[in-house]
Order: sequence, then structure tokens, then C-alpha cells
Amino acid sequence: MKYAEIEWRDGQPYSPGYDDIYFSAAGGREESEYVFLGYNNLATRWHELVAGEHFVIAETGFGTGLNFVLTLQAWQEHKAAGHIPADARLHYIAIEKHPVSPEDIQRVATSWPDLADCFDELLSVYPLPVEGDHCRSLLGGAVYLHLKFMDIIDALEQSHLLADAWYLDGFGPDRNADIWNERVFELVEKNSRQGATLATYTAAGFVRRGLQLAGFTVSKVKGHGKKREMITAVLSNKKPVQNRAPWYELEKTDCHNRQAVILGAGLAGLTTAWSLVQRGWQVTVIDRHKDVAEETSGNPAGLLMPRLSIDNKADAQFYSSALLYAAHCLDQLQKSEEERFWFHEGVYSIFKTGKTEKIIESNGYPEQFMQLLTGSDIPDVINAANASVSLLKEAGWASPKRICEQLVKVCGEALTLIEKNVNDIQKIEQGWQLLDEQGRSIILTDVLVLANGVAINQFEQLAWLPVLSVRGQVTEIPATEKSTMLNRAVSFDAYVTPAHNGKHIAGASYHVGDNNTALTQAEQDENMQRLEQCLPGLFTPPGKLNGRVGFRAVSEDRVPIIGAVPNKQQFQQDYIELHHGRPNAQYPGASYLSGLYVNVAHGSRGICSSFLSAEILASMIVNEPLPVNKVIIDQLSPARFLVRKLRRGESL
Repeated sequence: MKYAEIEWRDGQPYSPGYDDIYFSAAGGREESEYVFLGYNNLATRWHELVAGEHFVIAETGFGTGLNFVLTLQAWQEHKAAGHIPADARLHYIAIEKHPVSPEDIQRVATSWPDLADCFDELLSVYPLPVEGDHCRSLLGGAVYLHLKFMDIIDALEQSHLLADAWYLDGFGPDRNADIWNERVFELVEKNSRQGATLATYTAAGFVRRGLQLAGFTVSKVKGHGKKREMITAVLSNKKPVQNRAPWYELEKTDCHNRQAVILGAGLAGLTTAWSLVQRGWQVTVIDRHKDVAEETSGNPAGLLMPRLSIDNKADAQFYSSALLYAAHCLDQLQKSEEERFWFHEGVYSIFKTGKTEKIIESNGYPEQFMQLLTGSDIPDVINAANASVSLLKEAGWASPKRICEQLVKVCGEALTLIEKNVNDIQKIEQGWQLLDEQGRSIILTDVLVLANGVAINQFEQLAWLPVLSVRGQVTEIPATEKSTMLNRAVSFDAYVTPAHNGKHIAGASYHVGDNNTALTQAEQDENMQRLEQCLPGLFTPPGKLNGRVGFRAVSEDRVPIIGAVPNKQQFQQDYIELHHGRPNAQYPGASYLSGLYVNVAHGSRGICSSFLSAEILASMIVNEPLPVNKVIIDQLSPARFLVRKLRRGESL
């Protein structure tokens, strides 16, 4: 994906590809305020919001971000005046196939100095042009910006936005037929709430008729400036949404007290806590250890590194979006802490010859994301024979334990930590009850998130979940004058960090089902041998056993498990004939163990995947727009394992 090509003509950004301007330098701001904010009646509707409620705006075409910035400014002004509840949230969702570069957005910002702060807020979170979903929180979580860098049909088909208001923008209908057609209008209706409003600067007859066919009541009103007419509409005939995969239909929660309990004080648990706290929730985290990150998240260092795929688009989009989101979150966390725990310096990635090129080509990664290195660009310390080397510029390395400690710090009084060994969980009329070894109640909650890694199967409700325990041993290597030549972390079939505080961290071994907690010389030798093959002569083996053992939770398909826990018995009853191929519409929606969620099986990529997974889960719990598309949500769902068995005609 590349940034949009823009020419500047008399102060106006112009697209040669669409032969149209993004907005008029003379009246672009006024037109946006008149058409989109005014005719969606935002001020009045925002004033009607109640505590904890959210409002969703969707836009077809983000362009230079002017509409968003004007909306952000208006939202701030109304909040400052006390017209919007302090804990109400704005979700702004924009679909853009050709992202505008930050430099061009900055140039737009110079036209309106009074909008400088809002443009700066946008640019501080603006993602690279990587295909997929990119969610960022602004103003301490008061506003969520969702940027969908993809084709509009793909974006809307894979979403369930429940928008309250639409900005139908983009280049004119005669210049950009891809976003002005009946299929788009149908999908706009599908992604709207009953009563949703819509505004657009155009008054084209086919647009009016298409919206009417989709269920909107359409009106022609006076246009802005010299434009005689424009269209505004209200969704008066919301059609039932046909779920193509009812077994993945999401649970609708109803938790008014905004309190949750999370089991597990590692990365998965504490990132989930942070996501909920930013939404105004009170969270209790329970762990059997006194301190946070005492299991695998306690490793001295790990890489923020995505899983790079050639032929799995959903997996590639999840991990590329997760990488960019995690880097953004870690940058935020590091700002408030003097001692460095996050090193946002890029990672050298090494594959067999030709694979890197295929990864870049199949995913359309821009050079700002993944740069293929050749010749003198490849560090001398790397053995590049029969290999291709790239630099992932947004990757890096970090201390997982320090991340966890910082998450506790920023959650503040909204987070309570309890040291307790949870032996069982039970659903009773009042909610989920957590019990100790003597069967005594520890706590009662409406919302329970299990983020306890390899221990997830100890509970009867999750015994069926195919989670493996994988032993991993990391090695601490004393730095030498020669080894300090390594200036970035390296990822190959293992990894190693640059020197920090006089040592490198290398690893990690990978042994399924091995429960030995002790360091072994064999695995230390294994780590050192792999390093020698990739970075020959750079490291001196430690004179003694030196490192740490952890146990990764890994699913049988190597994909994290995120979401509501399905009711296994009800799935068996409802979908027993799934292998017969009956039409999907004949099946009921999915049944869940209400209020019970999981966030586990991040494997070797936990620093990368945990932050976005936490956002996904928090969005599910509070019924907000999801930060990734439905294909990815289904791929992460705990229900996928039951569905696969039922499709094969197997009993659960």
C-alpha cells in the first residue's frame, strides 16, 4: 500500500488519479461543518447522550482528515461546556483505500491554525499505510479513531459498525464510482442503527434512489455555498442482519456496574485491564503470585515482532495491525517512565532466500513498514548467505515484566491486585464465583476474563480448549566489545537482543509438553548454536547456566484465543448437523457462558498480539465497534475449535 499521490494547486490538494480536489481552499472547512456536522444534527444528539454511552460516526473516505479534525474539535468543545457526559466516548470510523501521507496532512493543517492541536492529535496516532484495521485512542480514551485502510466493499462486508451517523464523502460520484453504488448503500444500511442519519454534499439522483432502496428516507436540502442542493437521510427501515456464520455471532452483554475480574497478571491480563480502565471500568486482577509477570511474561526481554505470512491474509493483517498498535501503546507507556523498558529501534528479520520478497509482495507492505536490505545495508555481523534480510522499522524489543509493572501504574486506583490461588470457577445466579482450594468464595463478578495462560484448562468450562504448554528457555549472554557491534535485535529461527546493562538475551527453545522448570545445558547449547549460525563469532558462550525458563500457552492452530466462551453443550445441540451442509440461515445464533471470556495462547508473539487482543476483548465486553474486521474476530474465536469438530461430524 502506498500513500495517495497529491498535487497542490493554489493551496488545494488535488488527486490526479481521480481528477478531483480533496476540498476547496476557499470553503472546504465551512462545507464540512455545514454538510456533515450540521445535517447529522450532532450537537443536539451528543447532548442527549447518557453516562457511559458511546456515539459512532462512519465516514466513506478519510482523505486529509479534515472532517475528523472538525468533529474532534466540536466534540471537545461540547464536552468542555458540560454538554456531553465526561465518560461518553466518540468512535470515528473511516474507510480509506488511498491513505494521505502525514506530510500532506501537516500541510493541510497550516491552513487553519486554530485546528493545530486537533491535527497534532491526529498525526500523533496516524498509522503507516498498511492494509487493514488501525484503531487508536485519543484524549485519554475519550475518542477512538478507527482507520480501515482497504477497499470499501471489503471493509463494510466484514464489519458490523452500528453507526449513528454517516459522512458520505470521497471524490464525486462521477469520479469515484467504487464508493457510490447500490452495493455500498446496502452495506451502509447493514452497518447502521435504526434511526441513523446520513449526510452528503452530492444530490445525484442515483445516490438518492440507491439510499431509498436501502431503507433510508431521503431529503434534498439546500447545499453549501454555490451548491444548490445536497442529500440528507434517516434510516427508517432497518433490515434484519443475516449472519453468514451464526455460530460466531457475538454475545451482547449488559453490565451496568462496569466492573470486571481478570485471572492472570501477565501481559494478556494486564493489557485487558488497561483497555477496560480506559473505558471507565474498575478491574480486579487475581494471580497466584505476589508480583505481576511471574510466569512467561517475566522473561527479561522479548521481541515486539509480528508473525509474517505469505498466504494467510487474515493472519497477516492481524499481526501487522497488532505490531503497529502495540508499538503505539508502548511509546505511550514509555513516555511516563524515565527508565527504558521499550526499545523502538527496529528488528532485523532473516528468512531463507526469496521468502522476505514474497512476504512483502503478497501483503503490499510499504518500505516504511518492512524494508528489504541488500549489499552494504546488511550489517556485517549477520550471516546473509542463502538468506534474505529485512528491517521491520516499527518492531523492537522490550522487558515484558517492566511493561506489566507500567500497566499497573497507569491503571492507578481503577486496578486492584489480589494474590490468591483460584481453584475453581462457578456460575451462580449472581454471576461468576471464584473459589480457592477449600471451596471458599474469593470474589463474585458479572464479567470474568481468564488470561491465565497454560492453566486455562484447569477449569471444567474450558477443559475442551486445545491449549498446549510449550517450554521455552532463554539465555543471558555477557556482552563483549565485539558483541556490542549488534545495534538492533535480530529475529531468525530464534532471537537475540542488543546489549543492555551488560548482557544480551537470546532464545528461546521450543519444547511441547516438557514441564521441567530447571535450566538445562542442552537448551542453552541449542540457543548458542543457532546464534552462531546466524551471527558467527559474535558471542562468547556463558561460562555457566544463565537464563530463565517459561511456559508459553499455544493453541493447536498457533492462533491466539480471544473472545466469549461458547456453551459447549448448546453448540452440540444447535450445530450437530453442521457437517450436512444445511443453509446457515437455518441455524440459531451462538450460545455463550454469559460473562465469561478468554484471552490466552499468544505463544511466542505475546508482546505483539496482547495489546490489540485486549482492545478486541474490551470492545466485545462493552458492545463497542470492534477494532478489527469480522474475519479476524472469527479466526480468534474460542468457538472455532467446536465448529471445526462439528463440521467434521465429530462429537464434542
